[in-house]
Amino acid sequence: MARQCVLAGGVLALAAFLPPAAGQEVPATQPATEETPAPPAPEEVRRTTLLDLHNLALELGFESAYDVRDVKYNYAPYNSFERTAHQKDEAWRFQETLGIATAGALFDERIAQFDIMARYGLSQEGFTETGPGRDLSDRPHGDVLEYDINLNFLPRGTLSGNAYAQRLNSRVPRSFLPSLDRSLERYGGGLYLNSPTFPMRLTFDHTWEELTSRTRDLNDDEQRGENQFRYEGTWQISQKQSLRIEYEYADRHERYSGSRTSFDTTRNYLTLNHVLRFGPQDRSSWETLARIQDESGDLARDNAEVSTRLRLQHTDSFSTNYAAQFLRDSFEELTTDTVRGEAGFTHQYRDLLTTTVQLYGLQQQANANADFCEWGALVNAAYAQDNRLGRLSANLAYNHTSTETRNGDRGGIVIGESVTFRDPLPAYLAQSDVDLLSLVVTDANRSRTYLPVRDYVALKVGAYTALHRVPTGQIADGQTVLVTYTYRVLDDYSVRRERFDVRVQQDFKSGLAAYYAGSFQDEDRGAQRYLPFRERDVMRHRLGATYRRKLWSAGLEYEYNDDSIDPYHAVHANADAVLWQKAGNQLDAKGTLSHFCFWGADDLEQHNTTLLDLGGAYRCLLRRDLEATASALYRYENDSLAGITNGVDLTAAVDWRIGYFSLRFEAEYDLLSLPDSVENGASFWVKLRREIPVINKETR
Repeated sequence: MARQCVLAGGVLALAAFLPPAAGQEVPATQPATEETPAPPAPEEVRRTTLLDLHNLALELGFESAYDVRDVKYNYAPYNSFERTAHQKDEAWRFQETLGIATAGALFDERIAQFDIMARYGLSQEGFTETGPGRDLSDRPHGDVLEYDINLNFLPRGTLSGNAYAQRLNSRVPRSFLPSLDRSLERYGGGLYLNSPTFPMRLTFDHTWEELTSRTRDLNDDEQRGENQFRYEGTWQISQKQSLRIEYEYADRHERYSGSRTSFDTTRNYLTLNHVLRFGPQDRSSWETLARIQDESGDLARDNAEVSTRLRLQHTDSFSTNYAAQFLRDSFEELTTDTVRGEAGFTHQYRDLLTTTVQLYGLQQQANANADFCEWGALVNAAYAQDNRLGRLSANLAYNHTSTETRNGDRGGIVIGESVTFRDPLPAYLAQSDVDLLSLVVTDANRSRTYLPVRDYVALKVGAYTALHRVPTGQIADGQTVLVTYTYRVLDDYSVRRERFDVRVQQDFKSGLAAYYAGSFQDEDRGAQRYLPFRERDVMRHRLGATYRRKLWSAGLEYEYNDDSIDPYHAVHANADAVLWQKAGNQLDAKGTLSHFCFWGADDLEQHNTTLLDLGGAYRCLLRRDLEATASALYRYENDSLAGITNGVDLTAAVDWRIGYFSLRFEAEYDLLSLPDSVENGASFWVKLRREIPVINKETR
């Protein structure tokens, strides 16, 4: 049969070069004209098959991991003399897996597409722990299953959908602490209506995440899960008017690391947002928002809001805005009703000066807490202009607030105050005389709840409350959290506050930027009968300069902060540089150094703190199939009262690929030395993969 095909092909090729036979019409070799139209192109014939595999590959894998963790800490058993305890944990693991990966289409690419990866294997694990108590040992063996399945239906249609299922194992790195094992399970899907007038989507997501430590330290174990149903739709009424509808149902479960404490919350959330644009070039707008949130379970928070905002663009340089809001916020058994109104304008003078003036007033009533009303004004002026040296910019802001509290015998409540941690400074709550037992601290998304002692420590500083993060906890340096609490009032009082903020900066053409920033606050509190307040006056100055070049930058700043609670002055220095960059090799380095001198006020003692952070990263691309990376972090903190803290974090990895064979080796070392404990550990991972392609063709 093959020989016949070859002969037939040769005959056809030869016939193409032979002259035409007598009486045979010679085909036209000139382009088609109007008199001789070109024949229509043949239509592409699509073949419909039940299963069209674009690629299919098998995979053999082997993984190995080893961890060792050594902890020394001081403790005082039965209130006797302090003693030192030593605990050592070791863990090892082996995995042998067989996997498959494939992608393709069902019936037709326009009907359904899929992408599937699955891996199954056996695991052998071991743990040992030696310490002040009974030595422990365990040898759990089992199996491992990973998969990632994605299906898309009618991807180009008016109505489309998708479904997915995942179960993946990975690592979560932590600075100066051992990495955690992460097991993530997700599945869900959605339907999407691609309509120009009313696009909408309906989705469901299930997530369950577990964080564990192979060293059997319960402080690192954590479980979090959520089932979420969500609907979103936007009714495009006209080109100038739209209405967006959102509804979300969420069922969240959380078991905090290191404890049996759990938080379970169910939430229903509905939002309606209407936007109308009008006026010349549609630059004016009227936006109305209505939303309601109903939660049940632990730490439940309910709220309802109706607000509207009108923005009028009168000229190219002048606009006004007006807003009104009603908000009901409930936390546990505490409820507040807030009515707020504001008005203001913005004026733009050329490209030089932008001036904003805003007036507002609000009144808050609480069912079991103090009521208060507040009004204020904000004036802000921003200036920027190029000059022969570079560019000069300046900003001046004035803020006035006046608050009166009534029914003070019932105390006050704050829901969701934003607080940012910045080592080595504590974070202070805005209100005084806080009830420490009422503190509830969550992350910015309210998806994780932090516990006292393990994550943060709350201390009284005179009438105010300071929050310190625990270095071994879940709160990171520079992280923003939300704090809900109640505070004592005991009597009616009023507060008047005047605040000025100014910043001036000159950017030179040479790359040098010099700046000054200052804040001045004068607070006047009315006398309280039982608990006299201490007025919180602020005087803060920051003077510094930053010099930037193509491959490096450096900065120096002096900070003077007198806030009448914990005053200090400090010097900050920072630098970063690309030390080496050549032919696939790059070495980066960075560092910051700060020295704080705290004067001491109220219940605080005078002390000094030095904080040093150094870091570096190296990337080496030896060949297209061989890459090595390494990074290092070092932290040194010396507090004259708290003692010395050292932290080291080293990581290195090598990726090598030879054809269908891949190798990855990772190593990690971490050290966290605190005044009362020393913890260090090392981890090693080896991952081998051998891919066996079965089908490999381009996607049509």
